[in-house]
Amino acid sequence: MIFVYIILLITSAIFYIQFEGAFSFYLFCFVVSYPIIFGLITYNVKRKLTVSFEKPELTGMKGSSIPVNIVIDNRSRLPVPNCAITISYYTDLGKRKEKVTIHTPVFPNNTQVLTTKFAYNHYGILSLEMTKIRIYDILKIIRFKVGGKRMLRKTKLIIYPNHIPLENKINDYSDLGLESENFSKSKKGDDPSEIFNIHEYAEGDKLSRVHWKLSAKQNEMMVKDYSLPITNGVMIAADFSHIPANGTELDKLDTIIDALSALSLRLAENEVTHTLMWCSNTEAGVSSYVVSDLESYTLAVRQLINGLSERSLQSFCDAVTELSTGAPKFAHTLVCTAKITQDEISTLINSGYSYRYTALVADNSHNSGYTEGYFSYLPIRDKSVAEDLELIAI
Repeated sequence: MIFVYIILLITSAIFYIQFEGAFSFYLFCFVVSYPIIFGLITYNVKRKLTVSFEKPELTGMKGSSIPVNIVIDNRSRLPVPNCAITISYYTDLGKRKEKVTIHTPVFPNNTQVLTTKFAYNHYGILSLEMTKIRIYDILKIIRFKVGGKRMLRKTKLIIYPNHIPLENKINDYSDLGLESENFSKSKKGDDPSEIFNIHEYAEGDKLSRVHWKLSAKQNEMMVKDYSLPITNGVMIAADFSHIPANGTELDKLDTIIDALSALSLRLAENEVTHTLMWCSNTEAGVSSYVVSDLESYTLAVRQLINGLSERSLQSFCDAVTELSTGAPKFAHTLVCTAKITQDEISTLINSGYSYRYTALVADNSHNSGYTEGYFSYLPIRDKSVAEDLELIAI
């Protein structure tokens, strides 16, 4: 628009030369002084203007439009004809940045909320950042950048797995004698390593469970109730070792997360304790979460999505070998992966980490599943995750 101003300046100068008089003189003076006058006005407004994202974090589902609110606070008595907000958005998985610029007028002495929508078709985090905020005068000749420490210029959209309902049969592994570090908070059992409750002696109580020290203090016979171990018989693991770090094959990554979250949700809805695990760039080499209900399921999936950018490319089968003590820790281990080799299958089976193994492989080809001994192979298609998962008993 500088070019337009130069034309106006030249035109007003010629008009003043050709037509002497007060009007042509005042017109020429106005055009000459325009940058100074409106520069000061725009600069004054810029000092009293803040532009921020409303929240530092938002959540949504894959492919859905997520509304993002931008709060524009103009504390001056002058309007802004044009405010240009440039937003860069990118993911830690793809690394490629895209930009969009939003233009809006700003009213004087007013706080307004501008809503725009973003959608991301993969799981993970979509980061948004206001890289440029500029205000212009009415002719777009004067412009100033808007900045300030109080402005929230970054936000992120956390894309969670979609709900995939399953009706799979859930096996009972309580008779396998698996070790457990978790105990029921509502039911008593026969594990003497933990005390569930203490009550007064009643007919039928075993004398071996009398709490003699407490009975001596209370002058009444007090009996211990032992705890009920909660069998953690199922391990559901995500193996990212066959997903390139350059952001390709994200559809397979989505299928892995779909399979893991659907199976875990099925167990959590029935309050069946299980473990979620994946390789990560942590000191332990893996991230592991015990899930027993919907609350712990939500927390574990949140940690998985937040940690995708820091996922390790180590094979889960190799990690299991390092974790194994030789005795089975789980009854059934399900590995959600993009590919599994014969060497990895052998490593998995020979680890002794579990009694039974199932590889759920993100594969859109027409390969069929099979079972050999204690190992099962099941291809999972990205368009029919629920249908394919229904073929297994957890």
